[in-house]
Amino acid sequence: MNTQPSDKKKDLLKRYGYRFGQMRLRTMSHLGLDVFETERFGCYSKDMDGKLFLDALSVQGVFNLGRRHPVIVEAMKKGLESLDMGNNFFMSEERLQLADKLAETTPGDINCFFFSSTGSEAVDLAIKVARGYTSRPGIISATECYHGITGFALSTNSNPDYVEPFGPLVPEFSHVPFGDLSALKNEMTEKTAAVIFEPMISEAGLLIPPDDYFSGVRELCDAHESLLIIDEVVSGLGRTGKIWGIEHFEGVVPDIMVSGKGLSAGMYPMAATMFREEVADFFLTYPFCHYSSTSGSDLGCVAASAMIDIINQPEFLSEVNRKGARLADGYRELLKRFPDLLESYGQLGLHTALRLADSSGGFRMNHYLAEEGVFALLATNDTSAIRIQPPLIITDDEIDKILDALGRALKKMN
Repeated sequence: MNTQPSDKKKDLLKRYGYRFGQMRLRTMSHLGLDVFETERFGCYSKDMDGKLFLDALSVQGVFNLGRRHPVIVEAMKKGLESLDMGNNFFMSEERLQLADKLAETTPGDINCFFFSSTGSEAVDLAIKVARGYTSRPGIISATECYHGITGFALSTNSNPDYVEPFGPLVPEFSHVPFGDLSALKNEMTEKTAAVIFEPMISEAGLLIPPDDYFSGVRELCDAHESLLIIDEVVSGLGRTGKIWGIEHFEGVVPDIMVSGKGLSAGMYPMAATMFREEVADFFLTYPFCHYSSTSGSDLGCVAASAMIDIINQPEFLSEVNRKGARLADGYRELLKRFPDLLESYGQLGLHTALRLADSSGGFRMNHYLAEEGVFALLATNDTSAIRIQPPLIITDDEIDKILDALGRALKKMN
């Protein structure tokens, strides 16, 4: 196939660079991702010049059920017969139905909800409520984390690429190495409102903490009367082989959880901030402390309700774990074949990453995989790693295609 872009695509790329930024276009081109999607179906999308891409990222979980899942599409079509976004000054049966379904999946007494449009906004609300509920300012996050790019969420980040141009950030935010309980203990004070962590950190190449880590975090939060916020935007909704990533750490119930990305199966912007009943009492005093005209869209709730029905089906999670094991088997073979190039891999369900020996190897791997027709993405907080997070509906044949593409890409790196 001719790999040179058509005249039409060249014109679109030129206009895109002007409208959205030359440096953004240059970076995406360097990664092999200067793609204009036309067709999109299942685990695939097609560039306007005909190149087919197998999705090995799901946009970190947005497309957990692939592209345009037929059940979600039909739910949206039916919803459009009578619904729109809804009026946030009114009640909504669709919003209530989604909350009821989520409450059946969440740990402990996390039974109260606020819906929004993005994960960043959901994190912002979690931090606002933590500060308001405790009357304290301090927020602790992981050095390697990513929780979003707005307001409070931005201040949780320590990567200078995200925060350096925008200082000074919100005060009283600090960072500790992920998985280090002693560092967290030393950082917590009587001013600590909350600790916010992902169950495992995707942006750093899938950092998975020790089995007893979160029970220790929970104990420290209880001892300081601080809240534990768990960010499940990437790790939730079946990605790790359990509905929620925190379920891998037995007995740990957060005070607040955050979900997003795949909540509405890539068909409508939806996120959720979820509270224990005691924490939700904060809204008795401040019932309108947070508001968004587009939050909790009725159409978005219809899509999200259909998504939850799918991932709650018998065998769905066991299939995610089986497929994850198939990927892990392939990674072990690649480690044997390319011991000088590959350092390690991480895997929980279909939440996976490969770490290369080269500290910037993720950039090259990203480009070579794109040449092979596979869409993945380097870990922005650890550029030695490439994230492999395919849709949860991926087939065994498609998993093997990803593994074959990885092998060919690694050969190019020799």
